[in-house]
Amino acid sequence: MKPSLRLVLTLLFASPVALAAPPTPTVTGAVERTLTAADGASIPVRVLEPHGKARDARTPVAVLLHGLTRSKEDWLADAPPTYGGAFTEALRAAGYRVYLLDSRHHGERKLPGEKPSLLVKRLHAGEPGPYVSMISGTVADAQVVLAHALEGGRPTRVLVAGYSQGAQVALLLAAREPRITDLVTMVPPDIEPTLGDVAPGNVVGRVKQRWLLLTANQDEFAPVEKSAALFSAAPSKHKLHRTFESGHALPRDYLQEVQRWLAAQR
Repeated sequence: MKPSLRLVLTLLFASPVALAAPPTPTVTGAVERTLTAADGASIPVRVLEPHGKARDARTPVAVLLHGLTRSKEDWLADAPPTYGGAFTEALRAAGYRVYLLDSRHHGERKLPGEKPSLLVKRLHAGEPGPYVSMISGTVADAQVVLAHALEGGRPTRVLVAGYSQGAQVALLLAAREPRITDLVTMVPPDIEPTLGDVAPGNVVGRVKQRWLLLTANQDEFAPVEKSAALFSAAPSKHKLHRTFESGHALPRDYLQEVQRWLAAQR
């Protein structure tokens, strides 16, 4: 079994980090919205306004995307694997309006008894359709959220960031959305090119945004050489690749790398 097709085995069953869902903290300045996807599905969205700054058309925006089996609440709690609460608050302190959404079959969008892991199992069993539909649908949903975020103005910066599966979705979105100015991806999994447009390697040639790629040298789901090839294939003129001494779950220090990179882009 190839590393890119072992997502469910370790992320879901071998790693307690992947299974533990952080509690949802109380967050000030948050607004709940429901958008409508292209196919009519509902997209629950949480919008967090920047700290200490009046909203205007130029306010930078950020769309954050979570990993497999996780939810948008990952970006509210300072807990592994994402440590997203600190990331979100840093963005808000820097003046960003932050948009959070659940992937299809995740979070508020998961039906009772439904397990996203089963879609990956079916992929392993030679039935890729449901998994491909989940990813492609989530990319389309993220594009709807982005369009909503950009209504009525032209922000100074448009950032999309994602962790693991969220990084995969972020890369696919950046490949089709030139309105995105900045891209941050943490440990995107290596996806077989036979899966077409849901494999970042097949579309990275259209990624021209400023790009920060964070990977790990012991990541079972993204071999070092695959991550390097993905990075090299992007035509972006402003890109940076940093590698950590870790597995798929990055150390919390990755947030410092993100903050340094964002500060340098101002």
